[in-house]
Amino acid sequence: MRDELLNLLAHELGEIHIWEEECPGVLYLSVLPTIDCGGEYYAVTEHAPISQEVRAMGRRLGDAPVLVCQIGAEDGAWAAVEYEILRYKTMHGLPLPERTSLRDSALYGAELRPDYFGAYPVPFLTPWGYTLRHRLLDNGVYWIETEQCMEVLAVCYPVWDGDLSDGLQKVGQRLEMEGEQGYIYFLKESACIAVWELLQIHPALISTGLIRKPELMNAIWEYQPDYALGYNAQEQAGLHDVLGLLLYALGAEDRELEGSPQDMISITPDVGTNFIGFWR
Repeated sequence: MRDELLNLLAHELGEIHIWEEECPGVLYLSVLPTIDCGGEYYAVTEHAPISQEVRAMGRRLGDAPVLVCQIGAEDGAWAAVEYEILRYKTMHGLPLPERTSLRDSALYGAELRPDYFGAYPVPFLTPWGYTLRHRLLDNGVYWIETEQCMEVLAVCYPVWDGDLSDGLQKVGQRLEMEGEQGYIYFLKESACIAVWELLQIHPALISTGLIRKPELMNAIWEYQPDYALGYNAQEQAGLHDVLGLLLYALGAEDRELEGSPQDMISITPDVGTNFIGFWR
């Protein structure tokens, strides 16, 4: 039966290089890369100890009696499958893979599937006192007013771990009680850079209407002019040209890196530096 299932999966996904049973009825698959396919997948059979909620996230492959989730896909279904695999092992006293934990799985999964894991909670305490009011900018990203009447940007782990530069992470403040995997906090003078870097990865933040980009760029020039100068120099040199850098790494040395004046940090007169569109 398993050979038959693997043959069906190979027919749909491509040549399977490695397969392992992660828990009863859940297979990990490594598919050799081709032009049309490749990558890593979880395949969930009908008898696997995976909830119906997670099964609804997967996709069915032709005649194969399984649901598949591509690992690393933006829909995050794989993160929910991975969590339930680790949960099964924990509940049955089975060893977990090295450097994995149920907590870390849920922590990272919440960024991709807040509908399943729940959204990241609002921090109740900041380095400038307790949180009195807050507004959600994105899952795990909050603008906070504290009891000291300070306005603070709070970014949760793993959002800041994956989306903010190392230099900026050193500027932000943390609470010792939250440990290494807690929130990182920024006052307005450095929050402008944090919001700018988040926008590069989460451009949909602009569509919320809560962040005003002209005021944001003005704030960067006002509070962090060295950052604006450095960023614009990198943009002018094409160092933000992701496609160009990728092609160059693959050997296309004749492909020149391109920068865009529209993507540089500019100054807009007469709009100020209040880049958050509420509490005015």
